[in-house]
Amino acid sequence: MKNVLLIDSGSGGINILKECVKVCPFCDYLLFCDAFNLPYGNKSKKELIEITEKNLERIYSFFKFEIVIFACNTLTATVIDEMREKYNNITFIGTVPAIKPALISFQEKDILVIATETTVKNNKLIKKHKNVKYLTLNDLAPLIDENLDNIEVLENYLRKKIKGDFKAIVLGCTHYLAVSDLLKKIYPNVKIYDSANGVARRLKSFITEEKEEFQVQIFCDKTENLGKFWYYYFNG
Repeated sequence: MKNVLLIDSGSGGINILKECVKVCPFCDYLLFCDAFNLPYGNKSKKELIEITEKNLERIYSFFKFEIVIFACNTLTATVIDEMREKYNNITFIGTVPAIKPALISFQEKDILVIATETTVKNNKLIKKHKNVKYLTLNDLAPLIDENLDNIEVLENYLRKKIKGDFKAIVLGCTHYLAVSDLLKKIYPNVKIYDSANGVARRLKSFITEEKEEFQVQIFCDKTENLGKFWYYYFNG
C-alpha cells in the first residue's frame, strides 16, 4: 500500500483528496494543509521552493510518503520540476488547470481561466494558449477557507469579479471547487471544468496493488481549522 501525501495551503486539497479516495481507495493518505503560508498564490518562486522543501522534510519525519500530490495549481506551476529533481526517489503528481478538456468543446476565446496570479504567470498551458482569457483572484482562496461552512456568502463577490463573454470556466485553483455550484447558479449556461478527477486518475496509474482498505489523515498547522476541514471533507 502506497503512502500518498497531498499538499495545499488550505481547503483546496480536500477537494483533490476526496476524488483520490473515490477513484483510488487503495492508499494511505495524508493531506497537509499549510494554512500558515496561505495563500500560496501571491508568493514568489523562491519563497515557494523554500516553503515546500521545509514542509516535505518535516512531514517525511513522521509520514514516509512515496507519492506527493501537489493539490495546488500554484505549487505545480512553480516548484514541481525542482522537487522532482531534488527528490528523484519520490513520485510527484501535479494539478494543472483543465484547459485541454475545455478545448475539446470550446475555442480558446470562449474559455475563461480563474486562478491565482502566480499560476497565471507560471502555467505552461496558459502561456501556450494565448487566446484563452484569464482572471486572477488572489483573495478568493482565503475567502473560501474563511467561509467553508457558509459558502453562499461569496455569491456577490463572484458576481462582481467574474464578468464577460465566455462559454466555459476553468477552475485554476483547487480551492475554487468549493464555489463551483455557485458559479453554475450565476452562469447556468456555462460549462465548469476542474482538475480533481484527472489528478485522481493519474494517481491510480501508479498503483499496482489494490486493497480494500485505506486511511485518511488531515494535518493542519492551524489546529483551529481542523474541525472545519473535516466537516468539509465529509459534507462539502
